[in-house]
Amino acid sequence: MTDLVDTVQKQEIVDGDGNLDSLVELFDITLPGYDSGDAAGTFYLFNGTDLEQAGNKIEFAQNDYEAIPIQITGIEIASSGAIARPTLTVANIPVLTKTRDSSETVLQSIRNDGSLNLPFERNDDLIGTRVVYRQAFLSDCNTDAATPNELPTQTYYIDRISSENNIFVTFELASPMDLERVTIPARQVIGQYCPWQYQGRDLGFGGGCTWRYKESEQHRFFRKDDTEITGTINAWSSTYNSPNGYSAGDIVKTTDVSTSRVQIWEALFDNYGKNPETNRQYWKRIDLCGKTMNSCKIRFQGNNSDNTLNTEVPLPFGGFPGSKKFK
Repeated sequence: MTDLVDTVQKQEIVDGDGNLDSLVELFDITLPGYDSGDAAGTFYLFNGTDLEQAGNKIEFAQNDYEAIPIQITGIEIASSGAIARPTLTVANIPVLTKTRDSSETVLQSIRNDGSLNLPFERNDDLIGTRVVYRQAFLSDCNTDAATPNELPTQTYYIDRISSENNIFVTFELASPMDLERVTIPARQVIGQYCPWQYQGRDLGFGGGCTWRYKESEQHRFFRKDDTEITGTINAWSSTYNSPNGYSAGDIVKTTDVSTSRVQIWEALFDNYGKNPETNRQYWKRIDLCGKTMNSCKIRFQGNNSDNTLNTEVPLPFGGFPGSKKFK
């Protein structure tokens, strides 16, 4: 593990002309719920591990790859036997950045202040993440070419957490053909529970949940247990109650500038100037869906004033497959 912490992994190779070149490893990481190439959910990383130089980048295929401690092992290609399940070891970002003291900046430049504002709070959130592993010669990087030379790519998905400590987390990867419980058709039918991403259709996450995300289109906000979030919900302010800021338990709302998407947050700790959208170690989102039929009804059939439901309003078709009656 010393190599992973202290060095940038480069395999030195001499080409046919006797020139010294290096083989670099690149990783395209696409979080669950996002399409490949989506700037909000795809991150480009390479194994550059000097934290003082974390701002260094490698340009490849017109994407900027950020330096971070990351390493893949166990890749095998065989014509018979079980499909290989490599391991991906990476810096434990949720732990290394979970600090309430702004003077502790172990990986703060990577998560909060740099260009990698990673939208996850726990390593468990990465289950299902798509990982594209690339290898290319350093001479083919930093050329601004749209389709530079590279070795054949390999695609995996994060299947489980193999081990973790305060510094590193190791994930077990699975081939797309070897994912656990994969079926044809791929959709799993589970009675009583909605399989779709909450508010997913209009936000580009896929699925058929059409519940609105703009404040003007919602009648009320609800928690995961379907209880209403009551009281006045003020917009988050970077200068609120200066210099003391927000207290644990305070509730605020944020509005995304590009999509007008409104989210409701509850403070986990006392904090000042910590935007919930980019400092999620201080906040948790509370306007979530319970994924049940009742959760769907109170949103689509509810109103502004009471708990009466208008049952003539249809729910999104297909969200609750009627599997029970076929048992």
